[in-house]
Amino acid sequence: MQLLKSHIILALCLSGGCLAALPLSPTVSGQTPDSTATMAATDSIAAATDSVALPDTAAHKYVRKVLFLGDSMTGWMGERLNAYGDINGFEVATVVWDGSTIAKWASTRTLGKLIEEQAADAILVCLGMNDMFEQRPETRLKNKTETLIAAFGDTPFLWIGPPSWPGHSEGEAFNAWMESELGDRRYFKSFDLPLPRQSKSNPHPTRAGIESWMDEVVEWIPGNSDLDFESLTPPPPGKVSRGKTFIYKRMKEQL
Repeated sequence: MQLLKSHIILALCLSGGCLAALPLSPTVSGQTPDSTATMAATDSIAAATDSVALPDTAAHKYVRKVLFLGDSMTGWMGERLNAYGDINGFEVATVVWDGSTIAKWASTRTLGKLIEEQAADAILVCLGMNDMFEQRPETRLKNKTETLIAAFGDTPFLWIGPPSWPGHSEGEAFNAWMESELGDRRYFKSFDLPLPRQSKSNPHPTRAGIESWMDEVVEWIPGNSDLDFESLTPPPPGKVSRGKTFIYKRMKEQL
Protein backbone atom coordinates (compact mmCIF):
# COMPACT_ATOMS: atom_id res chain seq x y z
CA MET A 1 0.00 0.00 0.00
CA GLN A 2 1.38 3.27 -1.03
CA LEU A 3 2.19 5.56 1.88
CA LEU A 4 0.62 8.99 1.53
CA LYS A 5 2.98 11.57 2.84
CA SER A 6 0.93 14.41 4.16
CA HIS A 7 1.28 17.15 6.61
CA ILE A 8 -2.00 18.25 8.21
CA ILE A 9 -1.96 21.85 9.28
CA LEU A 10 -4.22 22.64 12.17
CA ALA A 11 -4.78 26.33 12.91
CA LEU A 12 -6.94 27.89 15.51
CA CYS A 13 -7.62 31.59 15.02
CA LEU A 14 -8.70 33.36 18.15
CA SER A 15 -8.99 37.11 18.67
CA GLY A 16 -7.27 37.90 15.41
CA GLY A 17 -4.27 35.62 15.97
CA CYS A 18 -3.51 31.99 15.06
CA LEU A 19 -1.77 29.17 16.83
CA ALA A 20 1.30 27.69 15.25
CA ALA A 21 0.73 24.83 12.81
CA LEU A 22 0.62 21.47 14.53
CA PRO A 23 1.98 18.58 12.41
CA LEU A 24 0.25 15.24 12.78
CA SER A 25 1.64 11.80 12.02
CA PRO A 26 1.47 10.63 8.39
CA THR A 27 -1.50 8.45 7.57
CA VAL A 28 -1.95 5.43 5.39
CA SER A 29 -4.85 5.58 2.96
CA GLY A 30 -7.99 4.32 4.70
CA GLN A 31 -6.43 4.46 8.18
CA THR A 32 -6.83 6.99 11.04
CA PRO A 33 -4.00 9.21 12.32
CA ASP A 34 -1.85 8.08 15.18
CA SER A 35 -3.98 8.48 18.35
CA THR A 36 -1.11 9.87 20.42
CA ALA A 37 -0.50 12.72 17.97
CA THR A 38 -4.23 13.46 17.76
CA MET A 39 -4.54 13.70 21.55
CA ALA A 40 -1.54 16.01 21.73
CA ALA A 41 -3.05 18.33 19.15
CA THR A 42 -6.39 18.35 20.98
CA ASP A 43 -4.69 19.20 24.27
CA SER A 44 -2.84 22.09 22.59
CA ILE A 45 -6.11 23.51 21.26
CA ALA A 46 -7.81 23.23 24.66
CA ALA A 47 -4.91 24.96 26.42
CA ALA A 48 -4.92 27.79 23.89
CA THR A 49 -8.68 28.24 24.21
CA ASP A 50 -8.46 28.43 28.01
CA SER A 51 -5.82 31.15 27.81
CA VAL A 52 -7.94 33.49 25.68
CA ALA A 53 -9.93 36.06 27.70
CA LEU A 54 -13.48 36.23 26.41
CA PRO A 55 -15.16 39.66 26.32
CA ASP A 56 -17.58 40.54 29.13
CA THR A 57 -20.88 40.86 27.31
CA ALA A 58 -22.92 41.42 30.47
CA ALA A 59 -21.22 44.37 32.15
CA HIS A 60 -23.08 45.23 35.34
CA LYS A 61 -24.66 48.67 35.59
CA TYR A 62 -24.69 50.20 39.04
CA VAL A 63 -26.60 53.31 40.09
CA ARG A 64 -24.51 56.35 39.17
CA LYS A 65 -27.25 58.98 39.31
CA VAL A 66 -30.30 59.35 41.53
CA LEU A 67 -33.30 61.62 40.96
CA PHE A 68 -34.71 62.43 44.41
CA LEU A 69 -38.09 64.15 44.38
CA GLY A 70 -40.76 64.95 46.94
CA ASP A 71 -42.18 67.31 49.53
CA SER A 72 -40.48 69.53 52.11
CA MET A 73 -38.79 66.54 53.76
CA THR A 74 -36.75 65.92 50.64
CA GLY A 75 -34.19 68.74 50.67
CA TRP A 76 -32.08 67.71 53.65
CA MET A 77 -32.51 64.04 52.79
CA GLY A 78 -31.12 64.66 49.31
CA GLU A 79 -28.13 66.48 50.78
CA ARG A 80 -27.36 63.59 53.11
CA LEU A 81 -27.72 61.06 50.28
CA ASN A 82 -25.43 63.14 48.08
CA ALA A 83 -22.79 62.93 50.83
CA TYR A 84 -22.97 59.15 50.36
CA GLY A 85 -22.59 59.74 46.64
CA ASP A 86 -19.44 61.81 47.11
CA ILE A 87 -17.57 58.80 48.47
CA ASN A 88 -19.39 56.01 46.63
CA GLY A 89 -19.35 57.26 43.05
CA PHE A 90 -22.88 58.53 42.37
CA GLU A 91 -24.63 61.91 42.27
CA VAL A 92 -28.05 63.06 43.44
CA ALA A 93 -30.35 65.49 41.62
CA THR A 94 -32.91 66.79 44.13
CA VAL A 95 -36.31 68.40 43.44
CA VAL A 96 -38.16 69.79 46.47
CA TRP A 97 -41.77 70.98 46.26
CA ASP A 98 -43.01 72.27 49.62
CA GLY A 99 -46.46 71.10 50.63
CA SER A 100 -46.75 68.84 47.59
CA THR A 101 -49.00 65.82 47.43
CA ILE A 102 -49.18 62.70 45.32
CA ALA A 103 -51.89 64.35 43.21
CA LYS A 104 -49.76 67.45 42.58
CA TRP A 105 -46.78 65.42 41.39
CA ALA A 106 -48.99 63.19 39.22
CA SER A 107 -50.57 66.24 37.58
CA THR A 108 -47.50 68.33 36.82
CA ARG A 109 -46.37 68.35 33.20
CA THR A 110 -42.79 68.98 34.30
CA LEU A 111 -42.23 65.52 35.77
CA GLY A 112 -41.68 63.75 32.45
CA LYS A 113 -39.25 66.45 31.35
CA LEU A 114 -37.31 66.18 34.62
CA ILE A 115 -37.01 62.42 34.30
CA GLU A 116 -35.85 62.69 30.68
CA GLU A 117 -33.33 65.46 31.39
CA GLN A 118 -31.79 63.82 34.44
CA ALA A 119 -31.62 60.33 32.90
CA ALA A 120 -31.20 58.84 36.36
CA ASP A 121 -30.44 55.19 37.08
CA ALA A 122 -32.79 55.25 40.07
CA ILE A 123 -35.59 57.44 41.45
CA LEU A 124 -36.25 58.11 45.12
CA VAL A 125 -39.59 59.57 46.19
CA CYS A 126 -40.33 61.14 49.56
CA LEU A 127 -44.06 61.83 49.52
CA GLY A 128 -47.02 61.19 51.77
CA MET A 129 -46.79 63.58 54.70
CA ASN A 130 -49.58 65.68 53.20
CA ASP A 131 -51.62 62.61 52.20
CA MET A 132 -51.17 60.56 55.36
CA PHE A 133 -54.49 61.38 56.99
CA GLU A 134 -56.44 59.98 54.05
CA GLN A 135 -58.53 57.11 55.41
CA ARG A 136 -59.50 55.70 52.01
CA PRO A 137 -56.29 55.85 49.96
CA GLU A 138 -57.38 52.91 47.80
CA THR A 139 -60.12 55.07 46.25
CA ARG A 140 -58.78 58.61 46.69
CA LEU A 141 -55.10 58.07 45.81
CA LYS A 142 -54.90 54.97 43.63
CA ASN A 143 -55.20 56.62 40.19
CA LYS A 144 -52.76 59.42 41.01
CA THR A 145 -50.25 57.00 42.49
CA GLU A 146 -50.41 54.80 39.40
CA THR A 147 -49.99 57.85 37.15
CA LEU A 148 -46.90 58.92 39.07
CA ILE A 149 -45.34 55.46 38.95
CA ALA A 150 -46.09 55.13 35.23
CA ALA A 151 -44.08 58.30 34.62
CA PHE A 152 -40.98 56.54 36.02
CA GLY A 153 -41.08 54.02 33.18
CA ASP A 154 -38.48 51.29 33.56
CA THR A 155 -36.35 53.25 36.01
CA PRO A 156 -36.20 51.40 39.35
CA PHE A 157 -37.53 53.44 42.24
CA LEU A 158 -37.92 53.50 46.00
CA TRP A 159 -40.73 55.36 47.75
CA ILE A 160 -39.82 56.58 51.23
CA GLY A 161 -42.98 56.81 53.30
CA PRO A 162 -43.57 59.65 55.77
CA PRO A 163 -42.79 59.49 59.48
CA SER A 164 -45.61 59.82 61.98
CA TRP A 165 -47.12 63.22 62.71
CA PRO A 166 -46.60 64.18 66.39
CA GLY A 167 -49.89 64.38 68.25
CA HIS A 168 -51.82 62.42 65.63
CA SER A 169 -52.55 58.72 65.43
CA GLU A 170 -53.61 58.69 61.77
CA GLY A 171 -51.30 57.23 59.16
CA GLU A 172 -51.53 53.46 59.53
CA ALA A 173 -54.15 53.10 56.78
CA PHE A 174 -52.08 55.15 54.35
CA ASN A 175 -48.85 53.26 55.05
CA ALA A 176 -50.51 49.85 54.88
CA TRP A 177 -52.11 50.68 51.54
CA MET A 178 -48.92 52.15 50.03
CA GLU A 179 -46.88 49.11 51.03
CA SER A 180 -49.53 46.82 49.54
CA GLU A 181 -49.79 48.90 46.37
CA LEU A 182 -46.04 49.25 45.72
CA GLY A 183 -44.67 46.08 47.27
CA ASP A 184 -42.22 45.81 50.15
CA ARG A 185 -39.17 46.19 47.88
CA ARG A 186 -40.33 49.58 46.60
CA TYR A 187 -41.72 51.08 49.81
CA PHE A 188 -39.73 52.01 52.89
CA LYS A 189 -41.99 52.46 55.89
CA SER A 190 -40.78 55.30 58.10
CA PHE A 191 -43.89 55.56 60.26
CA ASP A 192 -42.44 53.88 63.34
CA LEU A 193 -38.98 55.51 63.31
CA PRO A 194 -38.24 57.46 66.53
CA LEU A 195 -37.00 60.65 64.85
CA PRO A 196 -36.32 63.88 66.77
CA ARG A 197 -38.61 66.69 65.54
CA GLN A 198 -38.20 70.44 65.24
CA SER A 199 -40.99 70.92 67.80
CA LYS A 200 -43.61 68.86 69.63
CA SER A 201 -46.19 69.48 66.92
CA ASN A 202 -43.90 69.82 63.91
CA PRO A 203 -43.69 66.68 61.73
CA HIS A 204 -40.36 67.76 60.22
CA PRO A 205 -37.35 66.06 61.77
CA THR A 206 -34.35 68.05 62.91
CA ARG A 207 -31.15 68.00 60.88
CA ALA A 208 -29.91 65.14 63.05
CA GLY A 209 -33.28 63.41 62.62
CA ILE A 210 -33.10 63.69 58.85
CA GLU A 211 -29.56 62.29 58.87
CA SER A 212 -30.66 59.36 61.02
CA TRP A 213 -33.66 58.78 58.75
CA MET A 214 -31.63 58.82 55.53
CA ASP A 215 -29.01 56.55 57.09
CA GLU A 216 -31.76 54.06 57.99
CA VAL A 217 -32.99 54.07 54.39
CA VAL A 218 -29.51 53.60 52.93
CA GLU A 219 -28.73 50.75 55.30
CA TRP A 220 -31.98 49.05 54.25
CA ILE A 221 -31.51 49.41 50.47
CA PRO A 222 -29.02 46.55 49.79
CA GLY A 223 -30.88 43.26 49.77
CA ASN A 224 -34.31 44.80 50.35
CA SER A 225 -34.86 47.00 47.29
CA ASP A 226 -34.36 46.94 43.51
CA LEU A 227 -31.70 49.66 43.65
CA ASP A 228 -28.17 48.41 42.99
CA PHE A 229 -25.38 50.66 44.24
CA GLU A 230 -21.79 49.48 43.90
CA SER A 231 -21.11 50.56 47.47
CA LEU A 232 -22.81 52.61 50.20
CA THR A 233 -20.04 53.40 52.65
CA PRO A 234 -21.49 55.93 55.13
CA PRO A 235 -20.07 59.46 55.30
CA PRO A 236 -19.05 60.94 58.67
CA PRO A 237 -21.84 62.09 61.01
CA GLY A 238 -23.10 65.53 60.08
CA LYS A 239 -21.70 65.38 56.57
CA VAL A 240 -24.02 66.72 53.86
CA SER A 241 -23.50 68.05 50.35
CA ARG A 242 -25.68 69.46 47.59
CA GLY A 243 -25.57 67.94 44.11
CA LYS A 244 -25.25 69.85 40.85
CA THR A 245 -29.03 69.88 40.43
CA PHE A 246 -31.13 71.20 43.33
CA ILE A 247 -34.56 72.61 42.50
CA TYR A 248 -36.72 74.17 45.20
CA LYS A 249 -40.35 75.24 44.79
CA ARG A 250 -42.55 76.84 47.46
CA MET A 251 -46.01 75.50 48.21
CA LYS A 252 -47.90 77.94 45.96
CA GLU A 253 -45.39 77.79 43.12
CA GLN A 254 -45.81 75.56 40.09
CA LEU A 255 -43.11 73.05 39.33
